[in-house]
Amino acid sequence: MKKTALSTFALLFAAAGAVAATDVLLVDTPTVIEIEVDAADLARCQETLAQVAQMPVVTDNGSATWFSNAGDLPQVACVLKDT
Repeated sequence: MKKTALSTFALLFAAAGAVAATDVLLVDTPTVIEIEVDAADLARCQETLAQVAQMPVVTDNGSATWFSNAGDLPQVACVLKDT
């Protein structure tokens, strides 16, 4: 019985280590969402994004997260429309 428990415990730690190693080795390319605006709205768009950046990170249901890893979130930029 002890061998089974120890084997299960060892396999559990090995699986957790494999998941952690995979997360470290994966290279994430940053996602940039571009909002196209007219020249007249560019300053307002940038101001709004600056205000949103100061808000806390929350889950989909609005509750606060235990950790704030904003680096995982996509970047947003205001760009001028091609006319």
